[in-house]
Amino acid sequence: MNSKNKLKATLLVAAGALLLGITTAQPNNANAAVTTAATSSKTTKTSTAKVSTKHYDAQITAPKSMASGYQIYSNVPGVKNTSGTPTTVTSGSKYNNKYVRVMQSQKSGSATYAQIRYNGKILGWMNANGLTKVSFRAVAQATMQQYDAIGSVLVSHNKSLTPTVVSNGYANMLHSTKNASDGTTVYPLASLQNGMTGVIIQKLINAKELTPTTKLSRFYPQIAHSKKITIQQLLTMTSGIKGTVKEPSDQLKEDDAYTNAIKSLTSTGKTSFKYSDINYVLLAGIIAKVTGKTYTQNLQSRILNKLGMKNTFIVNDVQPTISAIKAVSYNLNGSSDYQNSQSISYPALSGLPGAGNVLTTPTDYYKFVIGLQNNKLLTPKSYQKLTSYSKKYSGGMYVNQKGVKSNTGTYTDTGYSTGYYASDGNQHVTITFLNQSPLKNNMTPAKFAQKMNNVATYY
Repeated sequence: MNSKNKLKATLLVAAGALLLGITTAQPNNANAAVTTAATSSKTTKTSTAKVSTKHYDAQITAPKSMASGYQIYSNVPGVKNTSGTPTTVTSGSKYNNKYVRVMQSQKSGSATYAQIRYNGKILGWMNANGLTKVSFRAVAQATMQQYDAIGSVLVSHNKSLTPTVVSNGYANMLHSTKNASDGTTVYPLASLQNGMTGVIIQKLINAKELTPTTKLSRFYPQIAHSKKITIQQLLTMTSGIKGTVKEPSDQLKEDDAYTNAIKSLTSTGKTSFKYSDINYVLLAGIIAKVTGKTYTQNLQSRILNKLGMKNTFIVNDVQPTISAIKAVSYNLNGSSDYQNSQSISYPALSGLPGAGNVLTTPTDYYKFVIGLQNNKLLTPKSYQKLTSYSKKYSGGMYVNQKGVKSNTGTYTDTGYSTGYYASDGNQHVTITFLNQSPLKNNMTPAKFAQKMNNVATYY
């Protein structure tokens, strides 16, 4: 071996001895935590398992052996807390059987923990053994049953997916006809029709046949204060007109319906918000006067035909030809369903052109809701105008929630109610058609529609 090789060998041996000494005296960083955790009773093992961000719906189901259910942690047990906030523990018992959205999952030792969200609020991390995966349909159906909501509901939680339709109870208990949205049963639309009337008015404004400042006196000068009442005020329920349309004894022609509405109203001259369907009945009359065609003809050609709403029917002096069952109205009396049965009369419907003379299904009405924002009815600019005439109610819908349009409807002294919510862009849509009221647990139909919208938004 020459001198160079001897020198190399000497250096390698020395380096190896040095490394061996270090290794024996001090563990490297990769093993330090494990060695320390194993030899110290004061240190807890920590996990560095990857987080799964897969979302799914679940029901909290406590095992029989755990009456109080699994606990909910602010951080994953056994995983290093890097949040800077102390780890807290709360009982999950009050959420037993509730439906939640799993936002992410992480392993810790032999257990898997899931971060759960309930109605938009992050609760924390729970052992995944306390969760049972469920479908979105199951969540929607369970919500209907929880409040004994009799009717049919459409919920869309993702605009790229087919909407989910769930129904509960009977449309006609006497004939054992169940509620449905497939066209076999139709429901009175009530005030949700206002949006359709608003669209036609906006089309006439776009065509310069009307303006938002056009006066009511141009069409109905006999109404008090009509020289000061504008189209915009009718659209926003700030016309000072109040009252309820008197129910006629026979089915009315449109002109007779407008006359009946005028006889039913009181014009106060005030400009504060006051909801009255008569505003939209008058708008329907204005549509007929401006176009020279009936409101029925305008609605059919401008909206129903354009959107393919084949299960939607207009009621006027001629009874519509429909093969579907018209849902019967019921009341909940204590714990007894299907009390005080009655059916909305055709004369009553005929008295509300523009504001409640339509029979339809949640699925058909969904076509209209989607059509509002997908350029089939209005351009984005026109839709923005229609919904901006007021900060509370504009164009047939409430606009006072950021990013959401909504409306509800009822028929006086009946169990019928309707409601809808739609987020901007239609990412989340909810349509509720009920034929019994009230609901269980002091839930109003309007609040129930909001509950179902929570399902569409957070699950």
